[in-house]
Amino acid sequence: MADLELCYLDIAEASRRLDDGELSALAITEALFARIDETDVQLNAYVRLMRESALAEARAADERAQAGRRLGALDGIGIAVKDLYDTAGIMTAGGAGAYRSRIPALDATCVARLRAAGAVMLGKTNTHEIAMGGTTNNAHFGATHNPWKLDRVPGGSSGGSGAALAAGQALGALGTDTGGSIRIPAAFCGISGHKPTYGLVGRGGVMPLSWTLDHAGPMARTIEDCALLLNVLAGPDPRDLDNAATGREQDYTAALTAGIEGLRLAVIPSLAADVDDANAENFARSLDVLRELGALIAQCEPLQDYEDWRVPANIIEVEAATYHADALAHRPAGFSETIRDRLTAGQKELAVDYARALEERKIFERRFEDAIAAFDAFVVPTSTMTADPIERDGPPDFNRFRNTFVFNQSHQPSASVPNGLDDDGLPTGLMISAAKFNDAQVLRIAHAYQQATDFHRSRPTLPD
Repeated sequence: MADLELCYLDIAEASRRLDDGELSALAITEALFARIDETDVQLNAYVRLMRESALAEARAADERAQAGRRLGALDGIGIAVKDLYDTAGIMTAGGAGAYRSRIPALDATCVARLRAAGAVMLGKTNTHEIAMGGTTNNAHFGATHNPWKLDRVPGGSSGGSGAALAAGQALGALGTDTGGSIRIPAAFCGISGHKPTYGLVGRGGVMPLSWTLDHAGPMARTIEDCALLLNVLAGPDPRDLDNAATGREQDYTAALTAGIEGLRLAVIPSLAADVDDANAENFARSLDVLRELGALIAQCEPLQDYEDWRVPANIIEVEAATYHADALAHRPAGFSETIRDRLTAGQKELAVDYARALEERKIFERRFEDAIAAFDAFVVPTSTMTADPIERDGPPDFNRFRNTFVFNQSHQPSASVPNGLDDDGLPTGLMISAAKFNDAQVLRIAHAYQQATDFHRSRPTLPD
């Protein structure tokens, strides 16, 4: 049986115990694999495990610890890797049957950074096919189930990472976010997830969905743990042509405990409206908590009078079709019908429409940067809804991504933290976003909220 105390340790607490010699990396890793063995038949969070190499990495971490040479807070910590991130010698399929034989020679930059920090790579987590959707109902590798209610989706596309964290199958995880794919699983699974500023975390070796909108980032059970992960993940990446991290390295834990007294937080009315009752009620309570912590709450509508703040999805479809063109031409059966149709539609888009959408995104970014200048952060519900039932995928439900997608377009940092449950016991999320490269501010506000609440401590109960 897995030791649940070890499986649900915060990274920060696990690291402290490893520092003090109270705990071994091998014990944590063995407990996590025992938990995976016990629960993943129900969840399908992982598509492949890296058990042998992970145990070797844990033993090496223990040797460093015994010699007083721990590499940092992540040394010996078990991490789940979304199946979009290349892992040297291990299949990286991006959730698509078309790539079942794809064995990369190199680790993705983020994976390499984590390995260099001593982290233990547990395995590859399930993703919505090529990350093009929000359910993780995967036609090739099976659906991932939400640990809070097994007949519900965990969100997507980083649903495997979200489910693994909620179920105690990892202490931290890697996700990607093109329209909400870190933050939606965070909200639906009751964990924490941070979409960094565009370009802050290198995407070298990450299978792209949309070069213009893709963000790579950390997922964990607490925002403090996300900050510890971001300390390692953020930085220069010559393999990512949009990387903008040079000279911006910092300790993202340094200001976590500064509090939020006097900070100006803006609710975006159009994103707080038309959400389900549970999200509306829990968001209202969250605002009360933030006020009690000394924050000043106002309203701001960055896109007032703007015709279509959603920006056409053809950016995603055109860029995805470009990357997957060869596989679509030679291995079309390796994509589900839904994804194949969307890629085909992307190939048919007119260049003038794509160029117009790119320009609209830049206008969108400018509007949000101008609006946030008068405030310290935006606060809105992460999603309009809670986790919906697992069923055969159809067209994407825009309501799922309505609130998250805006911050992919604005390229601003954005985090989701748990802020309650609905009447069915399903989690909801609070989203905090700020100006570009002000990730430390987002993490500071989210951490203050978590220090005043205990929603991030709740655990789902899986049936035997």
